[in-house]
Amino acid sequence: MKRILFLFLALLYFTTYKTYGQEGIPIYHDYLSDNLFLLHPSMAGASSCAKVRLTGRMQWFDIQDNPMLQTFSFHTHLGEEGQNGIGAIIFNDRNGYHSQKGLQLAFAHHLNFGNGEYVNKLSFGIAGMFVQNQLDETGFDPNRFDPIIAGVVQSASYYNVDFGFSYHVRGFFFNATLKNALLISRDLYSKYEQVNLRNYVGSIGYYLGSKNFHIEPSVMAQYKEYSGQVITDMNMKFYFNMTDSNIFYLGASYRKDWDDQVNQAIYHNITPIMGVKISKFTFAYTYTYDLGETPISNSGFHQITLGYNFNCKQQLVRIGCPEIN
Repeated sequence: MKRILFLFLALLYFTTYKTYGQEGIPIYHDYLSDNLFLLHPSMAGASSCAKVRLTGRMQWFDIQDNPMLQTFSFHTHLGEEGQNGIGAIIFNDRNGYHSQKGLQLAFAHHLNFGNGEYVNKLSFGIAGMFVQNQLDETGFDPNRFDPIIAGVVQSASYYNVDFGFSYHVRGFFFNATLKNALLISRDLYSKYEQVNLRNYVGSIGYYLGSKNFHIEPSVMAQYKEYSGQVITDMNMKFYFNMTDSNIFYLGASYRKDWDDQVNQAIYHNITPIMGVKISKFTFAYTYTYDLGETPISNSGFHQITLGYNFNCKQQLVRIGCPEIN
C-alpha cells in the first residue's frame, strides 16, 4: 500500500506543472475506449486477447479543413505465457493545411507475479515512431509575396522513440511513458524548429465493484518538457456486465489545461463516453463539448471506435481490470 500511495502522489506531482503542442499521435480520449496501448507501449500484449482497434475522429463540422484523425492499432501477446508483446499503430492526422502520417512499432516485456487469484503484473515497453509531416501551400494566395512560401506541398520526416512501464495489481493500475525521448526536429517550417518534443504521460486508476457492476475512476496527466504545459483528465467509467462476454459501459472525462490564459479554449472540455463489448466485438462513441469562453465551433468533437479481440488465452486470474482481462 505504501508503494501504491507513492505512485499516486508522484502522478499528482506532475499535475502541478504546465504542457504545449503535440507531435506524433494526438492525445484525445480514444484511450478510454479500451485502448491504453495508444498512450503506453508497455501495454502491448498485456491483455489476454490480441486487440485490433480502428478510430475515426472529426471535429468542427461547420469549419472548412476541420481537424480529423484516424488511427489503426493492433497489439498481441507472444507465446503461451504471454511474457512478451508486440504492437503497431498507423495514424493519419490533418489540421487545416498541416497533416502528419506515421507508423509506430512497439515491444513490451511482462513480469507476472500473480498467484492465480488476482493480477500482479509489471510491464516495460519501447516504441519507435516514424512520422511524415506535410504543409500544403498550394492554396495560399500567390499575390501575397512571402519568400518563405513556395506554393507547393512542403514535406519533412522524422523519427523518435517512446519508453514506458505499467504496473497492475488486483484492480489498481499505473502507467507512465516518456514520448519523443530523442531531441529531433521536424524541420518543416524552418531549420530552427524546437528539437525538444518530450511529453511525459502518466495514468492511474482503480477498478472495483461486484460481479455485475464495476466503476473505474482514473486520472491521466501530460507534461510537456519544453513549454512546461500540463493537461489533466479526470475520468469515471461505469461497467455493466450483462453476461460474461457482453459488457456495456458509460463514463465521462473532464480535461483541464492549467495554462488557462493561452489554451483555455482548446483544452477545457468534458467528454461523455459510451461503449459496448459483445463477444469479441467492441464499439465506442465519445463526444467532446468545449467549455472554453471562446469556442471555435459549437459542433463539438465526435469520435467512433471499432474493435475486435481474438487469439484469447484462458483467463488465469479472477480479479483484474478490463485492460488486462
